[in-house]
Amino acid sequence: MMIPYRRVLLLMIGTVTLPILQIGTLHADWSRVTDLDQPVTRLSPDPRKAKLAMKAHFEAQIAANEAFLKEVSSSSKDPHIYEAKVRIAVAQAKLASLYGNPSAITEALEKLKILEKQAPDDSQHAETMFRRLSLQWQNLGDTADQRRENATTYARLFATEFPQDRRAPRLLAEAAALCDNHPEEKARLIEQALTLSREESLTQRLQDDRKRLSQLGKPLDLSFTTTEGEQFNLSKEKGHVVALIFWSAESAPCLVWMQYFSRYAAEIPALKVVTISLDRDRTDLRSAMQSLNVTWPTFFDGKGWDNTIARRFGINTIPTLWLIDRKGCLQALNARNDYQLKISGLLQQK
Repeated sequence: MMIPYRRVLLLMIGTVTLPILQIGTLHADWSRVTDLDQPVTRLSPDPRKAKLAMKAHFEAQIAANEAFLKEVSSSSKDPHIYEAKVRIAVAQAKLASLYGNPSAITEALEKLKILEKQAPDDSQHAETMFRRLSLQWQNLGDTADQRRENATTYARLFATEFPQDRRAPRLLAEAAALCDNHPEEKARLIEQALTLSREESLTQRLQDDRKRLSQLGKPLDLSFTTTEGEQFNLSKEKGHVVALIFWSAESAPCLVWMQYFSRYAAEIPALKVVTISLDRDRTDLRSAMQSLNVTWPTFFDGKGWDNTIARRFGINTIPTLWLIDRKGCLQALNARNDYQLKISGLLQQK
């Protein structure tokens, strides 16, 4: 299943009850495998429960594909054999990533590299390479710079090898999303993606990204009604350093990151925090904020990734942390990974 470009790098697994697989009764029915392509649509605000749901989903995918291969092992002509092998390696990599097992991640990625060479046609070669590169963005690199460099390299590699593939400009756009601290490189990736894009929605997103990039260093216009019915206007916060967070209580990576950031922010009273919720369920949002013990001004319109403010600013990955200086100017398009250093620097400025 092709993941929407805004969420290529996100594991949007939710909290509904997963189907119970009777592994012993599985047989060579491909629909049993593809049924598990559907992601769970709601995620528990409890990180432990969310992690268990994700684990169960990946294990179910592995079991279903292995059962399929066992049943068809005597028939080398089945068209789904290759795809089942790819699906197993992908699910194994995701499961290893979930539990922070670098050796298992590397092993799964190596399986995918081998499978790329065995692809029966260009289409499946491109599909396998795309899946591997998406996983590598999740797992390769200990620092933000390493992840950015890897993402940029692999996106350009895919775009060079498969320039007509609709995912080539999408990958370039995702790489650009990791270059918020490197505006010149981000601009080049955006322009390259625009030359390859044949999709109106992606082209519009890239144009929005280009517009967003042009706001860096300039005053940011932001006002809204909070979830508590109060009016927030960024222009009234001049003199303060403001952290503007785009996140979702339905995203496990957001919940994990917010746990750390909320504890940090609680110790920095001079820092003003504002959040934009990309949730669809107000109850989930409130539950998560209570769990995090935060009462920051928050904008919620229930539109998810189509959140009015998020779309206006071209947000394509969460959590995203923008930093606004004392003059009200945008100084960081995403300080998610180095917020302590950047916030400290902005607070020291007069």
